[in-house]
Parts: sequence; C-alpha cells; structure tokens
Amino acid sequence: MKALLSIILLSLLATPAVAWDGQDSEAGTSIMLSSRSMATPGQEIIYYDYSKEEYRTAEVTSVYGFGKSVQIELYDIDTGSNRTFDMEE
Repeated sequence: MKALLSIILLSLLATPAVAWDGQDSEAGTSIMLSSRSMATPGQEIIYYDYSKEEYRTAEVTSVYGFGKSVQIELYDIDTGSNRTFDMEE
C-alpha cells in the first residue's frame, strides 16, 4: 500500500517535459521546441526539424502573439538563414 501511495505521489509531483509543436511558415515543415519559456527574443534555442530529422540551434529575433497563435521569427545559426515558425496554442 505504501509503495502504491509513493508511486502516485511521485507521478503527481514529477514535472513532465514540455514540447511546443509548430510549423515553418515558408517551408510548411513541422518543428518542435523543447520549451515555451525558451522562446524569448535574444535567446538561443534548440529545435527539432522533422523534415531534416535533426536538432538545430537558432537565436530568437522576435515573438508575436495573434489571438490564440504565436509566431516566432529566428535566425538559424546552423544554416545561416532566417525562419518563421507558427506555433500551436
């Protein structure tokens, strides 16, 4: 009984990893940020590009909120290009 209670308490207290899914607005490909809190201007982020099947590094240049959607503009350090992500709410 104590073991079951411990498992329940640990599962309630454990903080799950948060992922934030979106799309590259120009390429139409899916991406994933590891955390919403990282998407602030001037911060470096790591995101997963599903079309390339790899993680990439970028610097956030701006973040815009439009109702229930969020648009993130960034400079991809790995490719040297600017990208715009439309993030899901």
